[in-house]
Amino acid sequence: MTQGGGGRRRFFRLPWRTRRQIRADLETELAFHLDMRVDALVAAGLPYDAARAQAMREFGDIDDARRYIGAVDTDTEAAQRRSEYMRDLWQDVTYAARTLRAAPAFTAAAIITLALGIGANTAIFSVVDHVLLQAPPFPQANRLVRLKFTQQGHGDVATPMDIVDYPTQAKSFVGFSIIDSWTANVVLEHGDAERVQGVRVGANMFDLLRVKPLLGRFFRDGEDKNGAPNVVVLSEQLWRRDFGGDERLIGKTVRINSRPFTVIGVAPAAERYPFTVEVWAPRVFTAQELSDDSRGARWMSVLARVKDDASIEAANNEVRLISQTMEHRFPEMYRERRAQILSVQAYTVGDLEKPLYIILGAVVLVLLIACANVANLLLVRASARETEMAIRSALGAGRGRLVRQLMTESVMLSLLGAAIGIGLAKIGMTVLLGHVPPGLVLVQKASIDGRTLAVTTLLAVGAGLVFGSLPAMQVAGRGVADALRSGGRGAQGRAITSRAKRVIVIGELALAVTLLSGAGLLLRSFNRLMAVDPGFRTENVLSMKMTLPVAKYDSTGDRIFVRQLLERAAAVPGVGSAAMTNFVPLDGGGFGFTFTIRGRSYARPSDQPDAEVRQVTPAFFTTLGVPVVQGRAIQDGDAPGAPSVYLVNKAFVKRFFPNDNPIGQFIKLGWGQGDDEPYCEIVGIVGDVHGEGLESAPLPTVYASLAQHPFSSLALVVRTSASAASLATPLRAIVHDLDREVPVFSVQTMAERVASAVGRPRFFTTLVALFALVALALAAVGLYGVIAYAVSQRTHELGIRVALGATTQRISAMVIREGLALTAAGAMLGVIAALAAGSVVASLLFGVTARDPVTLAGVVVVLAAVAMLASWLPARRAARVDPLVAMRGE
Repeated sequence: MTQGGGGRRRFFRLPWRTRRQIRADLETELAFHLDMRVDALVAAGLPYDAARAQAMREFGDIDDARRYIGAVDTDTEAAQRRSEYMRDLWQDVTYAARTLRAAPAFTAAAIITLALGIGANTAIFSVVDHVLLQAPPFPQANRLVRLKFTQQGHGDVATPMDIVDYPTQAKSFVGFSIIDSWTANVVLEHGDAERVQGVRVGANMFDLLRVKPLLGRFFRDGEDKNGAPNVVVLSEQLWRRDFGGDERLIGKTVRINSRPFTVIGVAPAAERYPFTVEVWAPRVFTAQELSDDSRGARWMSVLARVKDDASIEAANNEVRLISQTMEHRFPEMYRERRAQILSVQAYTVGDLEKPLYIILGAVVLVLLIACANVANLLLVRASARETEMAIRSALGAGRGRLVRQLMTESVMLSLLGAAIGIGLAKIGMTVLLGHVPPGLVLVQKASIDGRTLAVTTLLAVGAGLVFGSLPAMQVAGRGVADALRSGGRGAQGRAITSRAKRVIVIGELALAVTLLSGAGLLLRSFNRLMAVDPGFRTENVLSMKMTLPVAKYDSTGDRIFVRQLLERAAAVPGVGSAAMTNFVPLDGGGFGFTFTIRGRSYARPSDQPDAEVRQVTPAFFTTLGVPVVQGRAIQDGDAPGAPSVYLVNKAFVKRFFPNDNPIGQFIKLGWGQGDDEPYCEIVGIVGDVHGEGLESAPLPTVYASLAQHPFSSLALVVRTSASAASLATPLRAIVHDLDREVPVFSVQTMAERVASAVGRPRFFTTLVALFALVALALAAVGLYGVIAYAVSQRTHELGIRVALGATTQRISAMVIREGLALTAAGAMLGVIAALAAGSVVASLLFGVTARDPVTLAGVVVVLAAVAMLASWLPARRAARVDPLVAMRGE
């Protein structure tokens, strides 16, 4: 049999013919039949020329016959090829199944390893696909955009006048709609109210989305104008949950925030926007809001749709030019204010893109390590099967057939691993989605769908081909004579095979170090984040939120409600102190205003500084444990009729009074009282409180008396000596007794609010750390396998060493050194890769650099410890080799 003569043999030894061969065979056959007929006619007495002419006439249109027979032959050939291929494939599959069944330990190890890698990739890809790759569920969603504003380099939001300026000047847009967040207290049939998330929008909102109502209709032109009746659209979820899916609800009235609204339609669950909203109502602006005097009031956002025949780039340029035009018209208000468009998908994803891709990269590394492990297993198995392959080759099996057989086995392993991996992914998704922070709405809706299964199948086949290629190449490069001469020892001791295994393990270790470094950085970052002082005491403090309907509560009503609630809350057994505020720390809410300091001048309104504003009752600081570092706190006497006073935090002092004592200074907040509003005195300084998040520095904040400046959105905070959570029920009952149309929501202890504030980094860090541990375990198993295999191949050598006097310690040290050498090489490459990849996670870190030496050193130490353990086990076996048994076995 020819060795290395693949080009002289058919790849799979099938009688396949090319089109040229088919045409040549056809011509030969036609010529044969024609000659036979000519010979018969000549034998009958006709001259040769006449006989040939007669034969040609009898054959008829020979070109047509040639085409017909050629087509039949080609189809027959193709059918034979398919049949041969499927028969061989089935033989390969059945043979692969038998061989895998005959080696259950190997098969189980390979399948479990692959299941871990493929399952992790399936679960994470389903999340990435749902969040980042799938378009929002609206027609031509790529043309649905949000307007993003910045001013002087800082983020900004929309003012009501933007909904006048941009529609009147833009030519590339179908339309614009305002989106104004709205807390809706929906009164149900039994009289109690439920708080749901709502928005007030332009009447064209659903026209821009291009969706159809599930029931009823959406808004019409003019329903967002003054004098229009109150109408509302409910989400399908709310309609089914609270109204039993009653179709007769359309046209009926429901009370929302103590006002009657006519239900005109139901929005389909899969096509609502924003995605968490359950109630939509038209936003009706007052004349004051739609005036130039209100351009400084900004709290909303804008949705728009780009025309089908306009380019996104042109639309973006247009809004940017409009923002420049508006700056020229109102330089005092719009100094360096710019607008740009952002697709709804990009706006929704926000800063999720990078963490998700990092996690996807982590699971890809896990899969690569898993594939490397299985490749090593297959290399060992291929070495043991070289004699079998040589015999099969000697009996007539081509190299291609042998390679295909091995590739079939590896793909079967991969597909079986994928099947189990999908099951693991389903279980993992259930656990994963149960721990998703509330803010990651898109992640919560992820699921394993048909698209994910298709990608998983392709991934499994690709992985099988990748890790099966090395043993296949080993078989293809091995001669029959060499294999048979080895006397059943296969490729034992072949240097190239050993090098391949070691290179694979070094690669595994390097990948594991890279992943461990990333996880280590995130863990250290999270620990630094958790060490941040939030500025208040979290223990034994309960908080809950509520919103008073403005239609029912004026400023006097607000004060009465607050006073009654505080009095009754303070009387609940176990309550030490109770207070109210408009925003709870770390709740994500913001309420900022510009202000002026008496005695200082500002050239333009845009030069005025700004600060966060919180309205609080007197016990707020003692209840939350916020220290009053100078001056006094808000007191009961800071009530209507008394001079308004403010407290400021240390961040405010550091920025605006770095060299002065702010106590006794006067400031005036720009919250709409007009120029005649008097300056108010700063009477105290309090400690800094992290309002937006532990990772964000405390913002300059002004505290005002809630009695002097009532607010409809309220939060009750109580401190107790008992369990804070146990107070939720009695406090809910008090609010219900005061007004059953004021629902309580967001009931959490302050410790839970801190935990929620770090929920996102905790979630991502946990995932990366989990996958890093899996990667480390797989790499350790791979290292153990290589060292153990090397020990088994050196049994004879070790036996001789022992016979010559080598001690147990010396044998063990020799084996462990080999493992540590591989580990050192892998660690070195991994550290280099980690340093190069550090910038990827840099933006997710807090208080630690991407090249933190402590983290890298810790990873190397952990890897060395694991490698020591993985090498010690085969080293112990090597040290116990009996020289007589070893030499007898050889």
